[in-house]
Amino acid sequence: MFEFLLIICVTIFGMTTAETESEFQTALLKRLEATESLVRDLLQEVNKVKSQDKIQRSQIAHMEKQLRAQQQRSSQLETLMRSFKVSGKEESSDKTDWSPVLPSKKHSLPTDNGSSMQRIRRVENETPVAFFAKMVNHLEHGGVHQTVIFDSVVTNVGNAYYSHIGTFIAPLPGTYVFSTTLVSRHFNGAHAQFVKNGTALTTMYVSAGQTGDDTTSQTIVLQLEKGEDVSVQNLDSDKSFYGDSHSIFSGFLLEEDYSSSVIVGK
Repeated sequence: MFEFLLIICVTIFGMTTAETESEFQTALLKRLEATESLVRDLLQEVNKVKSQDKIQRSQIAHMEKQLRAQQQRSSQLETLMRSFKVSGKEESSDKTDWSPVLPSKKHSLPTDNGSSMQRIRRVENETPVAFFAKMVNHLEHGGVHQTVIFDSVVTNVGNAYYSHIGTFIAPLPGTYVFSTTLVSRHFNGAHAQFVKNGTALTTMYVSAGQTGDDTTSQTIVLQLEKGEDVSVQNLDSDKSFYGDSHSIFSGFLLEEDYSSSVIVGK
């Protein structure tokens, strides 16, 4: 009888132990699932933070490029101001008699009382202006609104093109013609623009595509006052243009403006 009771106790204890181990395993599984869920949440948070950090870094890099472009523009304007000051001093110290060259051609203009008088007009540019420059060094990773520098000057009649800043400054009022040709690099497209006094006038596009390079050209005609400037700017971020004399910039004075001058002769 005692042995039978012992067997029953051992059996009950074994069942109790088995139930306890099963509950313990269930608790462990729940804890494991909770830990795995927490790990997944933490990984999602880490990826989210990494993504935000990448976006912030990209925004910071973009703002830094814009800052450099504005600093370059400010430096160019300071250089222009110094050039104007030097030009003004030279003009004030120059005592040469600038008597106009008068051609023989005459035009009769009616007066208010019906009579006519003959006045001599200047029909040719007294001050020739023309330039041609090419890009020898490649423009690599150009920033937004960065001026394209055509560093090698071939022709600069009138000394109105400043190669160190890539800008033409009108020495006198008149009608001017400008042309540019740009060649892209590294299989990526790029935009550029003609700029007058910092204001965009046109848009040019080069699409490199699968060929690796592409070319765009534009010619414009502008009426400029003395001191106004014209340049070519890169429009996009991190774009490159090909040098080695492939990209060029040129311009010339088509007709001088005498509207503010006194008509000579009577």
